[in-house]
Amino acid sequence: MRITLIALLLLCCSVCGLAQEVTDLPAESSRHYADAIDPSISDEFNSSRLDTQKWGRRNTGGASVADHSGDDSLIVMESEESDDHSSTQYVSVKATAKNGPVRTGGIVSRASGYYGFYVVRFRYRGLNSPEVIEKKTIWHPAVWSGKSDNIDDANRTTASDGYWLEIDFVEWETQTGGWSCDAPARLVDSKGVKRKVVTKGHGMEKAIMKDEVAIHDARWQTVGLEYSPDFLKLWQWKNGRWEYYNDRHVAFVEDDLRRPESKYTITTIGKKAAQPCFWLLGNVVSRYLVPAIESKTIKHTMEDMSFDIDYFRYYRHKSIQDADWKWEKQLPNGG
Repeated sequence: MRITLIALLLLCCSVCGLAQEVTDLPAESSRHYADAIDPSISDEFNSSRLDTQKWGRRNTGGASVADHSGDDSLIVMESEESDDHSSTQYVSVKATAKNGPVRTGGIVSRASGYYGFYVVRFRYRGLNSPEVIEKKTIWHPAVWSGKSDNIDDANRTTASDGYWLEIDFVEWETQTGGWSCDAPARLVDSKGVKRKVVTKGHGMEKAIMKDEVAIHDARWQTVGLEYSPDFLKLWQWKNGRWEYYNDRHVAFVEDDLRRPESKYTITTIGKKAAQPCFWLLGNVVSRYLVPAIESKTIKHTMEDMSFDIDYFRYYRHKSIQDADWKWEKQLPNGG
């Protein structure tokens, strides 16, 4: 009887341990996505060195990033043991203003993703001090996508007609002090002007999947982004299962050829903007703060921080499971 009880307890502990590891997708969505991750842009970051065949260093975003794209001390592969003696390996993006100029970095996928389910496990270190919480920080860590690869000697783009979609999967909001998830699309408006959808209020609005999540401490967070041909939706991994992060989702709708801007709202995006995208994982200094930093009148804190990513996973949507994008000259896996 005692042996049976011990075996049962061990089984329960084993199941509980497995439940904390993300090994699948939400049950209601999984049938729409590939069973296996797409290796072209997915990375567990378990190696002692960054996979430079998969990732390049970002060379845009202002001097804090572009001037230091060759500094290996800003992108570091690290590991640590937890209380249960398990080890976590991850890539850590450093940000510092000590002993010289303000500097940080980022990595960019050499291949692009498109419709699919994206999962990232991340944490912040250095954003939880009373001073940072009170004064906010100059740093702007994010996992986000765009049409350009932002890598030296490449200059590839996923869209050339003025319509494309930036997806700010996890973006630290410098002004408010928390991360959010939104999608500021680009379009050509009814006057023929290329525009970025960033306004709020009546008329054209930026699509928002999640408002501020004010988590400053160094806990690991796991979130999922569902980028389907029909909508964008944010998920969180909590208590061993997937849950909606909120009830909001953003729908892709048919474009209005006469007034394209009318389809870009807080809950809708024109389908023409739904394009493939490169993924950027890293940090930067918010551009509007640069003059204050240079003049030494900055009121935000400049404390060092680390943005750690345990893994980044991409499961293709089945509608594009075997597709390659024309702009990439039919290279396999969108690479």
